Amino acid sequence: MKEQTEINKPKKEDLYDVKKVLAQWADKEEVDKYIERIHKEIIGRNEYNMQFWVTREGRKLAGVIGLSDPLPKVLFLAKTKKPAEIKILYVKDNYRGKGLGKKLVNFIENEAKKQGYSELIVRSSIRYKETAFGFYKKLGYSSAGKINGDEKNKIMKVFKKVLI
Repeated sequence: MKEQTEINKPKKEDLYDVKKVLAQWADKEEVDKYIERIHKEIIGRNEYNMQFWVTREGRKLAGVIGLSDPLPKVLFLAKTKKPAEIKILYVKDNYRGKGLGKKLVNFIENEAKKQGYSELIVRSSIRYKETAFGFYKKLGYSSAGKINGDEKNKIMKVFKKVLI
């Protein structure tokens, strides 16, 4: 029997499993930052219109995705007046290559349209060149340029897709 994919808002009891998914891809500082942001949304105190969803395969948490207003430093790369930003997209290692990331992106594109956004921007660290860059291009995102990342001065590749 094929397991059913569900995409829902995270609950407090999901935070432990979300942390495990994030820890496969990000450093502890970034993991802690996103766990705090997800927790703030759960308790109704989100910032920057940050919203998160988790996905399950059967009963197991398999991935997480986020949506927010874009950072001011990426706005100059937008083509439309109402862009949003994919904040995070991580799929647990053992679920990669099974179409789950594509389902999450399709979900977030539809959610962004419902909320009146006209474009999605996504930043990706150069360290994800082998996993993320081709993935976003395959889903119709075009290269928009590069920006400096956080205080460690990491370079981030930026992709975008007009939704209308």
